[in-house]
Amino acid sequence: MNILIVGVSGFIGQHIYHALSQDGHSLSGCSRHEVPDINWQKFNFKQDQKGWEQQLQNIDLVINAAGIYQQSNQLIANKAGFSQAHDLGPKILFDACRNSNIKVIQISAIGAEQDDPVTEFLQSKRNADQYLLAHKLPNVVLYPGIVLGEQGKSTRQLSLLACLYCIPLVFGRQKELPLISIYQLTEFIKGVINNWPETSIAEVLIAKPETMENLLNNLRHWMNLGKGYFIVVPRQLTNLAFCFFPKLSIGAFNKQSVAMLADYSNKTMPIRISDQESASESLLKHQVTKRFKKDIRLKMLFYINLLVLGVIWIMSGFSSIIKIDQSRELISLVGIKGNLGDAVIYTAALGDILLGLLLWAGLWYPRLRQWVLYTQIGVMIIYSIIISIMIPILWLHPFAPIIKNLAMLVLAMYLLAEEKNESPG
Repeated sequence: MNILIVGVSGFIGQHIYHALSQDGHSLSGCSRHEVPDINWQKFNFKQDQKGWEQQLQNIDLVINAAGIYQQSNQLIANKAGFSQAHDLGPKILFDACRNSNIKVIQISAIGAEQDDPVTEFLQSKRNADQYLLAHKLPNVVLYPGIVLGEQGKSTRQLSLLACLYCIPLVFGRQKELPLISIYQLTEFIKGVINNWPETSIAEVLIAKPETMENLLNNLRHWMNLGKGYFIVVPRQLTNLAFCFFPKLSIGAFNKQSVAMLADYSNKTMPIRISDQESASESLLKHQVTKRFKKDIRLKMLFYINLLVLGVIWIMSGFSSIIKIDQSRELISLVGIKGNLGDAVIYTAALGDILLGLLLWAGLWYPRLRQWVLYTQIGVMIIYSIIISIMIPILWLHPFAPIIKNLAMLVLAMYLLAEEKNESPG
């Protein structure tokens, strides 16, 4: 069968591509960003129906795995937000498939099957799902739970959380989560392809439900870590945090994802891929790669470095105020004395403290983090130039303040580079 996978650059799309290619199907994939080692085509959801019909020549089945989990202001400005990526764009694709008599498997998300989805993300998914199901051709809409797998963003964030010595539990100990492993999902898709239904179907897919505590313990076991220790975070505290900081985000965890999980209920009557095996147990059957464990360790060090750099800036500011006499002596070497000198000292100290605190806040706000790192780099360069010109003797100071400043500069540049590597292109 000739199969086109839309959104092949994503975690689910790539895995489906490689799994189906092993079954002897003729595969091609399209996405906004090129993917190596596959039969790749470029596309975007702004193209018209004729463009799709040309791209769908000789195709028997389309699997739409494209989507975005969070929409930035830039995506909205470029008309590539939820509405375009999940609703308007796919509808044009589905029309082209209908006109060419091509079957479709739509990968949606759990929660979008409900009449009144709790988030804009799910509502945009539902709009396209219902449009496809209204077609006369027999098509398939799948609503998988949270998909676990090495390349999944949620799995990486959960694995980072599992690496902590003391692990916070946001949903309590008894709350069950709708999960499915990427291996369970692809096996189900293979079964659908081999036994195509006579009428359109829509299925909610999860494995045996499990608690967050069980999931994180299994992830620790998967990564060869010891047993974890857990602290239950009251739901009221989480709600309060989102009340004051509605855009609070830690990787895949934000107000939207928490609302989606909180809204999940067994009353959705899902199809369970297995009543005997949970998603994390399925994951345990596949040995974690050394690359994954290395990436998780490096990401953990990334956050530790952010915390340490923030501490340095904050302590630098406080020490300038606490050791005010030494600060006055140092700044007098630049020719600034008296009330003006004190004003400069306090302003610089408070600025250092603020930059440190903002860097910590950037742990939850990636865009703020980038801005703070740029600012810190600029401040350190200016500091180093002024000191080198006005007080060059400090290059030979036994405590090496300028050389240490250069080390901080390099650390900030490294963190910024890592930040850009993580950002979507």
